[in-house]
Formats: sequence, C-alpha cells, structure tokens
Amino acid sequence: MQAEQLTGSSIPTRYTAEILSHPADSIVSTQALGAIYSPDKTEFRVWAPTAGKVRLNLYDSPSGGRPRLLSMSRHRDGTWSTMLLGDWRRIYYTYTATGHDARFDATRELIDPYARAVTAHNGRAIVVHDETPVADRPTFPISEAIIYETHIRDFTIDPDSGIQRRGKYLGLTEANTHLTGRADIATGLDHLVEMGVNVVQFLPIGEFHNDESNDRYGWGYDTVHHNSPDGWYATERYDARRVSEVKRMIDALHRRGIRVTLDVVFNHTFEAIAKHRVYSFEGLVPGYYYRLKPDGSYWNGSGTGNEFRTEAPMARRYIIDSLKYWVTEYKVDGFRFDLMGLIDLETVKEIVRELRAIDPNLLIYGEPWAGGSTPIEITGKGAQRGNGWAVFNDHYRDALKGNVFDARATGFIQSGFNVEAVKKGIRGSVDDFSDSPLETINYVECHDNHTLWDRLLISTAENAAVTEADRRAMGKLAAAIIFTSQGIPFIQCGQEFLRSKSGDHNSYDKPDAVNMIRWREKVENHDVVEYYRGLIELRRAHPIFRFETADEVRSAVKFLDDQLELSVPLGCVGFLIEDVTGKDEWSRALVLLNPQARATEFAIPAGEWKIFGDNRRVGNSELRRSTAKLDAERAWVAVRSVLILGELRR
Repeated sequence: MQAEQLTGSSIPTRYTAEILSHPADSIVSTQALGAIYSPDKTEFRVWAPTAGKVRLNLYDSPSGGRPRLLSMSRHRDGTWSTMLLGDWRRIYYTYTATGHDARFDATRELIDPYARAVTAHNGRAIVVHDETPVADRPTFPISEAIIYETHIRDFTIDPDSGIQRRGKYLGLTEANTHLTGRADIATGLDHLVEMGVNVVQFLPIGEFHNDESNDRYGWGYDTVHHNSPDGWYATERYDARRVSEVKRMIDALHRRGIRVTLDVVFNHTFEAIAKHRVYSFEGLVPGYYYRLKPDGSYWNGSGTGNEFRTEAPMARRYIIDSLKYWVTEYKVDGFRFDLMGLIDLETVKEIVRELRAIDPNLLIYGEPWAGGSTPIEITGKGAQRGNGWAVFNDHYRDALKGNVFDARATGFIQSGFNVEAVKKGIRGSVDDFSDSPLETINYVECHDNHTLWDRLLISTAENAAVTEADRRAMGKLAAAIIFTSQGIPFIQCGQEFLRSKSGDHNSYDKPDAVNMIRWREKVENHDVVEYYRGLIELRRAHPIFRFETADEVRSAVKFLDDQLELSVPLGCVGFLIEDVTGKDEWSRALVLLNPQARATEFAIPAGEWKIFGDNRRVGNSELRRSTAKLDAERAWVAVRSVLILGELRR
C-alpha cells in the first residue's frame, strides 16, 4: 500500500505525546495459547486478564447452528481455559468475553487470536491437526539469496497461464505449465525455476478482511488473523484444507530449490477501527493491543487506522509465537516485515534471537520506515547494524531511478545522476547505513509505487529523443546494477518482462485487469527475460558479487576513478572487484556502467579480460560476439548499458 513507502526521513522519529498505558501491562502468561489438540483431548486457552467471564462456543458447522456453551476457568496469569476429552479435530469455535469495561460486548463472538485456521475474518476458528509433509529447506547462506516478490493470485490468475488452479495456493504446485499455444514458454512454478531465483516472497497470506468474492482485495495487507492462511486462496474456504494446501505449495517450492518468505503485517490489524470491526484482540483485552493516545483514540503511524502495540509484553509474545509457528509448522524460510519501522526495536531484536535459534539462515528483513506520526522511535535504517536483519534500501532505489514520490524525477539509469549515491549502493551501503552487505535489500521495483517500466515511461515522457529501445536499455541497466552490487538483490514478479500497470502507482486495491501477470508479455519481451536470467546465473556462479562482511567489500570493491585513479566519463561508474576470499574461479571482475545516450570509452586496469555481459546478453559463459570494443587498457561501452568483464584465475 502507498503509505508503506513513506521514508523514515518523511516523519518524526519520535513523537512527544504519550501512549495510553493499560491495566494488564504487568500480567504476562507463558502458557501455551490457542486450541491445543491431541487425539484424546483438546485444551482451549485464551489470554483475557481484564475480562470478568469468558465463554467457549462450539459449533458443528462453519456457519449457522446453535452453539454448545462452555464456561472457562480463570487463572492468575490472565488466561482462561477449559479442556474437552476426546477427538475434537475440525470442530468450530468462538469466544465471548464480558467484563466491567464498557468496551466488552456480551453479544459479540470473537475468534481466537491463536487460531490456526478460520472460516473467515469474521467467522469461526477451527481446531486443526495437519500432518502434511513439507520438504526440508534448501540449504544456502543468506548471501546467496535472490528474492522474487509475488502474489498468490496475481501470479497465477491469467487465463493464458496454463495453470489449472488459478488464483490458488495449489496453482504454485503445478509443474509443466506453459503459455496457451506456446509449450516453449514456461509459466508459474516452472518460470521461477527457469529464472534461477531461489527465494520467493509472497505478499501477505494471513487471513485478511477484503476477500469477499472480488478481485480488489488489497493484496492481503488488511490482515485480521495472522496464524490462519487466507481461505480465498484455498480450494475450499470453510474448512481447514487451507493449511494442507499452503504446506503443499511450500513443499513444491522447496523441492525445486526455492525458499519461501512471507510478507507479514504486524504493524496494524484491520480491527479496532470501529466497533463493527472487532474480531479478536480488542474484544478480548480492550485497549491493550493497540497504541492509544491519552484521549483513547488510535495512533495512526500505519496510515491505516491503528498501530499494533508491539512493545506490550503479550503483543510482543504473540508476534514471536506467530513467526515461530510458521517456521516450525510450515517450514517457512523467513519474513519480510511490512512497516518494520513501527515494530519497536527490542521486539525486532527478540524476533531475530528467537528465529536465528531455529535456523541461522532464515531471511529476516523489512521496511525501515512508517506511514505517519508514531509515538515510538522508529526502527529505521541503521537500527539493524550488526543485529541480524536487513532493510529495504530506498537510498539506492531512488538514486537509480529517481525519488518515488516525484514520478518525473530521473536518476542514474535515465540521466547519469546520483553517481556518489550509486557507488554507496554498489558497495552494499557499508559506507552509508549498514555494517554488512547482508543488511541491505537492493531493488528498483516492488509491489508499491510504479513498476520500473511505468516509471521509465513517465520520467522520460517529455524527452522526445528517448525511444522505447532506450527505455528497454535503461531497464536492463538497472537490473545489471542490482545483480552486480553487494547486498541482497530483490525483484518484483513481471519486472523481468517489463511489466506495466498502465501507470497506476498504487494498485493495491485495483482488480486483476491491472495487477495480474500477463504471461504473453514474456514472449513479447523475451530478450529482457533472458537478460535477467543471465544476470541471475552470473551472480549465483560468482561469490565475488556477494561478499558477507564490510571488510571484504571495502578491500575488494574499488572504483576506477577513486581508489584506482583512472579516468571515468562524466555520469558513469566503473568498479573493480577482487576475489579477496579466494572462493571464485575469477580473480577479478570489472563492471562498467554507462547510462549516457552515447557510447563511452573507459580506461581500465590491464588484465586478461573476457566479456561476460554487454547491452544484449549476459551469463556465465564468455561472449564470443559482443558490441563492446576491448583493447589492452581501454573499453568502449554501448549506449545506456553495462559491460561485465571477468579475469579467470591463473
């Protein structure tokens, strides 16, 4: 959503007003919460310390029917519980909480926040026990991650995709899918494998609000229940098969060597905006889970109506419990945190400690900003230094293509601007805000704001000299920079075939007609697809492009006009990378970036250089034919392009 893209510098890092405290702040439970199932009994336990009474309502069906009502026992840690003997798997249930606080409502049925499956955001929870196997995580270090962001529906809904279960979790399990009438054009899962990406990031799949039989669904950012997969993507939404289908999807990706990270939304939920939107948290412990002003109104640093009070002990515990559940139950490989800036620093640190204890190679990264004024100090760029997570690098993004909030602004790839900022990005921002290149997510396009292709169209529209061929070259140049920079590269689905949203910069609530991936565009822009595939192949083959420490980067990456004192054309960048670790088959790499509208000559270090990438092709094989001119100590780089050279180890 558009609010997510406000930069940290756009809002104050601390607001002077207070957060309203809560009577339950000192009441903490360490008991297991939720419906704790075994074949011979199920214990229901919920935290509601300020309630005077909590009741369990049991149903035999997902809707309608009369419930069996069971009183629950109160405990000193603020929990309420009851135990049922026998096998209660697949039973539907809700809670009702009452108390002296006027915000309790005896007529409202609430869903267990720890529910593992629900029938709908305002429906009933389901007791779940699912043993669907998931293949083990593909094994590789964080430095090798190449992230591909996509959406369950947008990625598979095109009628020409050849996918049978379009718009569903199971659509990502289908092999051998191809474009209608083109058996040579892979789609879906096979496309991911073909491209060589090894991490797929799904936009939120937790049960969200706006999914009622329409395609303007907000991409899932209006999350209500974090532990239940959303039923809209399942083949049947009113039972628990959504759980097994997500596991089957992750299993299929793991078996093809691809990890799965989930975009998670803990900065706000879609309840507590008004009384008719109370589904769980606010109904069980009114006023506890959200940041309230002294007058009782909600803080709105999320830009969506409320902020989750992550610093509250049981809110912090809920977030960590949810993340650990996805990692252990579904074998999820990491998380992208929406508006991470609104999650207090201590909670983020605790998240990292807990998750790294399970698997040190889990990917943990997020947006280091907020969407409005907030009473907490934002967990922004720099907070991650040495602490084990990464952040989206908007400095680099804007340096490459221009500030996202000024669509006509141009950056390095259009105009040769921002050379010094681009240099910082190339070195993994270790001279900017990071302690390690593994702390920066490098990107020029994501689900928010214009696609790269739309941005190129808009920002160059007034320059009559810029042609479509020029824009295609700019797009390839941007990709070449991202994949040869130190840090973790990130692309959005369709970026590799010049995806357009017809100029829409904020399409989260738009229909399929705007957002769906059109697989026929892969044919129309196959040269660009192959260029991305080649860059990914090159990066995966050479550790020289993915160092893990700042010391390695500073020792290895040298700019021609700085450390090497060679002349570089105005508005261009050239850099040498030495294999300081001895892990690469190359001893050195040389990358020359020319965003200018004319072919440009670079002075280069002497060496036995071979060409592996130019303006047309790139890959891990030497180019026998190239548009580049290469002499002993000079190289000509074509218009708006890159030249990638490697020197084989002797």
